[in-house]
Amino acid sequence: MRPAPRVLRTAEISPQAIRYSMLSFTITMFATIIGIVVLPIALPIAWWYYRRFYATLEVVLTSRELQVSRGVLVRQEKSIPLEKVTDLALVQGPIMRRMGIKGLQVETAGQSSTPGGALVKLIGILDTDGFRDDALDQRDKVTDRPDAEPPASTAPSGGETAALLGEIRDTLKRIDARLAERD
Repeated sequence: MRPAPRVLRTAEISPQAIRYSMLSFTITMFATIIGIVVLPIALPIAWWYYRRFYATLEVVLTSRELQVSRGVLVRQEKSIPLEKVTDLALVQGPIMRRMGIKGLQVETAGQSSTPGGALVKLIGILDTDGFRDDALDQRDKVTDRPDAEPPASTAPSGGETAALLGEIRDTLKRIDARLAERD
């Protein structure tokens, strides 16, 4: 078992994040006729949910990864290796700008989310710019270590290629012979 990575920074969440989420929820509800009808019931539930969501949101930058845990009913924990992070995009729409908050989108190599989407989206981190800079600096330290050995080349040389292809040919002939014996 490898040792736990050293914690470099823990993100703090702005109280404005709850207000932003509630405002977005209310605008979405007003956009539909059914939403307007159920708004008096939905607002207290949404207020409870967003307060719990942001209370459980934890974002920790360690020496090797970005750890994100969140969720109210379903708890989700993600550990994103820093060497896989391709970008930490800052997002700030007009309402977010007015409220003084920013969103941070974590994009990784080989991410499994929708095309163009982010693996993790975080809204309301205090000092988002500083957190982003710290994470990118640590990513650069992890990926640009001078003591790290370069990956060994797995491609065979010219002479080795012919020998490898000969072995593959011989193996395929043996498989073919065994299949012919079964028939």
